[in-house]
Amino acid sequence: MRIIGRWAVGVAVLAGVLAAAGVARADNNPNGTVFRAVGWFGGKGEITPQAIKCETPTISSAIAEGAFSFGMWNTYGVQTLFYPDINNPFGNPCGGWIQLQNNLTDQAIQLDHFELRYKIPNAARYRGSVPTRNSFPIACRELRRDSMFVGAVINPITSKQDQSGSGSPNVTFIQMLPLVTPQMIYCMRGQYAPLDPNTFVSLPLVIRATGVGFSDSGAEYRTNTIAYHLTLRHSCGNGRVDDGELCDPAAPFTCAGFCVIPPGAPNGTCSNESRRLCRADPDCQGTCNPPNNPTECVCVY
Repeated sequence: MRIIGRWAVGVAVLAGVLAAAGVARADNNPNGTVFRAVGWFGGKGEITPQAIKCETPTISSAIAEGAFSFGMWNTYGVQTLFYPDINNPFGNPCGGWIQLQNNLTDQAIQLDHFELRYKIPNAARYRGSVPTRNSFPIACRELRRDSMFVGAVINPITSKQDQSGSGSPNVTFIQMLPLVTPQMIYCMRGQYAPLDPNTFVSLPLVIRATGVGFSDSGAEYRTNTIAYHLTLRHSCGNGRVDDGELCDPAAPFTCAGFCVIPPGAPNGTCSNESRRLCRADPDCQGTCNPPNNPTECVCVY
């Protein structure tokens, strides 16, 4: 009896230890089989100097994506504010959509929010200039985790009603606006922009997103996590006019201006036909804005 008692006490102690350690309950959405984040997509777009027109993606028209690159400060003079930017022709205005899929047979899922996690791959290589922890600048650590609250209802797979217009009743597309906030852009500039642009050419930023929703019965479902790779180019100030720049304040010849030849202008004023590179007209000789500001590499006249 004494031995049995000791065995019983041992089982009770072991159970208490397991309870304290938090025994994981069975996952109701293994590998995102029930509530699934299919991937990142963009919609078809038409971008002109007058307007930006984007289509909401559908399962038949969505364009798969997962990576993008633009300037840390600006791209061809258009300032970088956040990402994606629906008003910026160089800020992927038609992209940044997540496709969500509900594979429950008899219950809809109400999307509540997305959990976002940010990481800079190989951030340690700049640790001498930018103090980092967990692959992220210490000065920006409060921005490393974020939540984006988005409301949407995804019908069950047996539904006949396609209320989202995605092309399938159990599928919806959510555009992540903004996926990278103005606060994040501002903090990244403050930490990395002072670095020598000849050695620091771009900043890779990886964003991991996980959707959280609730079924009709109140059960919580979390999607699988999907990653997005954003590259912020930082080349202004290296003495070259690179892709995405109008000029470079460190270049020996800063700003070759553009103008429209006025009627009756003498031959040789500009080098091309209608909109020409001016070489002799003093009104078309510009200078770059000072570096380390959102308008660097932009010509002013």
